[in-house]
Amino acid sequence: MSVVVNNEEYAWGDMNVVLLGRNIAGLTAIKYKESQSKEHRYAKGVKPVGFKRGNKKYEGSITVLQSELIALCAASPNGSPIDLRNVDIVFSYGDQETGVLFTKVAKFAEFTEFEEGWKQGDSSMEVELPFICLDIQKV
Repeated sequence: MSVVVNNEEYAWGDMNVVLLGRNIAGLTAIKYKESQSKEHRYAKGVKPVGFKRGNKKYEGSITVLQSELIALCAASPNGSPIDLRNVDIVFSYGDQETGVLFTKVAKFAEFTEFEEGWKQGDSSMEVELPFICLDIQKV
């Protein structure tokens, strides 16, 4: 069964990300995923008879401009985004005018690393902030 909502494909301009209670205007990229380890289950014979399902994992990243990184550092107790604990990252996209929104929340996220860098000719700095979280919930 296919579900079509107002025949709309959403664009980057329809995306909003809220972190620490503020809309991240300097966002340049996002990605998030859910994965689960799965393996074949074997018994009599040489062909698999089923699957073993293991733990699920939730992770992603946001990429922000330098000004957003500075704001995250200022909100951190030790001046680093990797010291922020248990933050919710809210991803939503859709039609603000009609109120048709699709929202997911990375629950209890923590950033795992970041790297700053510049090279000749750069007009701005973008910083990727990978994160892990406990769940990605549809709201």
